[in-house]
Parts: sequence; C-alpha cells; structure tokens
Amino acid sequence: MLLALTLALTGCGGTAPTGNGTDEGAGGAPATSLAPEAVGEVRVLAAASLREAFDLIKEDFQAWNPSVQVLLSYAPGAELAPRLAGGEAADVVATDAPDGVDGITVNGQPESFGGGRFTVAALNDSANATIFVGHLREGSAQRVLTDTGILRP
Repeated sequence: MLLALTLALTGCGGTAPTGNGTDEGAGGAPATSLAPEAVGEVRVLAAASLREAFDLIKEDFQAWNPSVQVLLSYAPGAELAPRLAGGEAADVVATDAPDGVDGITVNGQPESFGGGRFTVAALNDSANATIFVGHLREGSAQRVLTDTGILRP
C-alpha cells in the first residue's frame, strides 16, 4: 500500500520532455512538477535583465505544458509599470528591481525569491498566470534562476 502511494505521488510517468531528446528539465535538472497543465497562452512582461533565465524557463514551462505558448516581452525594470499602465497586455510581471512590483496592480500577493532579489506576480486571475507563477517555485525553474545568477545559494 505504501509503495503504491509513493509511486502515485512521485509519478510513474518520469519527467517532462525537452527539445534535446532527454528527460531532463532546463539546466539538466530532472523536471519535477505535478502542476495542472496550462492551455492557450500566457503573456509575461519581464525586466530585460531576466532575459537569459526567462528564455530558458519558457522552454521548460512549454515542455511541461505543450498546449500553451509563452509570449515573453522584455523592458528595462523602470519601464515595467509605465508599459502596463499604458495598456501593454500581460498576465505575469517579473522584475529584479529593489522596489519589486510597487506601482503595479497585481492579482493576489507578489512572490519574492532570493531575499527579494527577484519578484514575480500574476496580473490577473487567469489559470495560466497562476500556473506559470507556480512553476517558478518548482525545482527546474529554481535551478535556471540559480544557474543564471538571479538566485544565489
């Protein structure tokens, strides 16, 4: 019984596929998410300094969610709030600015990582925004954020 429960919780299906033909997540880490699958698209507006990490996270997220397209847009950190106020469409905002998402209307509580070095927030109540933000807490996304220097151990 315990073995059956362990297998059910850990997932017998292995790991999410990636474009390199292996069963590893981004950064070579095994993919571990058991989150629900996103469908459609999710628009992410991120600080330009996060480009390297978010390009990799996009690949990893789409490997886990093949029915979703992540649309990334980048801007200097100081331009995020004005772009959103000007009507730029986004479901998620991500910044490494010291003031986080101050001045940006978010849905729920923003999530800070690395002692406040990185902040992400859903901008609406779409399931895809919630799933994407949740993915950033997972092992493979955390590995990308660490490997690219955003989160330092």
